[in-house]
Amino acid sequence: MNENQLQSFLTIAKYRSYSKAAVALNVTQPTITFRIKALEDILGCKLFSRSGHEIFLTKEGNMFIEYAKNISFYMNQSKEITNILKDPIIKVGFSPGYSYSFIVELLKLIKSIGGIDIKVIEGYDSVDLNKRALAGEVDLIFTREALPNSHDIISEYLFDSNPVVIIPKSHPLNNKQDLCIEDLDGETIISFKRDSPFWELIDEQLIGVQNATRIDVDNNEMLIQAVVNEIGIGIAPELGIDEKYRSEIKIHKIKEIHDIPNKVIVQYRKSSQISSLAKKLIYSVINYKYTAFPQ
Repeated sequence: MNENQLQSFLTIAKYRSYSKAAVALNVTQPTITFRIKALEDILGCKLFSRSGHEIFLTKEGNMFIEYAKNISFYMNQSKEITNILKDPIIKVGFSPGYSYSFIVELLKLIKSIGGIDIKVIEGYDSVDLNKRALAGEVDLIFTREALPNSHDIISEYLFDSNPVVIIPKSHPLNNKQDLCIEDLDGETIISFKRDSPFWELIDEQLIGVQNATRIDVDNNEMLIQAVVNEIGIGIAPELGIDEKYRSEIKIHKIKEIHDIPNKVIVQYRKSSQISSLAKKLIYSVINYKYTAFPQ
């Protein structure tokens, strides 16, 4: 007993016609006849009877129809479970600091390629992601630090995503053309994952800031939302600023902060499938960076 036989049986029962069932299922009438004959042989009974040109369910057919519906339902459910549990073909990891719009653009590209199951992973920081790549848990990652020499992984530097200062649009500091570290005195400064190596470098530059209130949030999206809601001033990589917030904030470059290196490095496994996808992603990332952040 198979899915095609059950589907043919239920369709004939619906239309009371072999020919209409064949049209509905886009197969020939002899195919429908063959399937029903095979199903009747398995069950050891007749499922349909004829009276002139009309088709009727037999007593056994009427009893079997509910079983057929249930079997067909559970077969479809089993397919869904298989899809849910299936391992993604490619696992892509991001270190914190990328905007959702940036990640969405990459997902759109992957979708346009087609035929690729993907799982997106956000690592705690670049060190965490690099460890997971070496352990084989991810196939392609975007980080700020290249892995040490590895025979299995290719590392390619793309560009820098330097940290910038993000200020609510109505904040008086926006009236100044050039900001310096001292301008942050007395302000509320918002960070994300402040214990990461990237933020440790930023904090070294903020040592001289006086009477600042510090707020640390869990991710970059929360940081941008807090700035938009005028809770404080944020510091984040350029690629961490979602396009949808551009009209509600102002972006400034304080030299000491903007000079902190924050490389965007793509690293991926040496396989034909991964390498092909990586090349397309690299082009998309570079295009996004220089379109969203023209020099």
